[in-house]
Amino acid sequence: MKFKKLLLLMLIAISSNTLFAQAKKKSPIDGRIYSIKLLEENKKKAEPFMDDISFMAGKCKSNYMFNAKFMQADYQYETDSTAEVSTFKFTVESNNDAQGRFSWEGTIEGDNISGTASIRKKGKIIHSYTFTGSQKNKKKVKPAPKPSTAQSE
Repeated sequence: MKFKKLLLLMLIAISSNTLFAQAKKKSPIDGRIYSIKLLEENKKKAEPFMDDISFMAGKCKSNYMFNAKFMQADYQYETDSTAEVSTFKFTVESNNDAQGRFSWEGTIEGDNISGTASIRKKGKIIHSYTFTGSQKNKKKVKPAPKPSTAQSE
């Protein structure tokens, strides 16, 4: 009887470790927030405006996208392993029944981001933007500890 319980517990432990090991791999751009400048294309005297775009838990969101009634959406990314600096290409698409579709396509190179964004309604581009920016929440390098001076007595 005790042997059966022990065997059952071992099987549960092994299977739960296997399932846990297959958890979704965290994206290398997750947790990053970028301060960007958007400029509307094909508009005379277009004024650039500032926004933040963030990548958290596999989702992308921006203040402008949210204000235009588009919710955060899943993002896809590819890593460019041939580049000297860590480079990622990403795409995001958020749908809204009333507004249409908000799309982002961009490249992250090191701490910099650039790309295009567009809002489509019934398949036609209503607004298109270019954007550039840099990472806002970079981890600061901690200074090396000061060497302690030994006091002689």
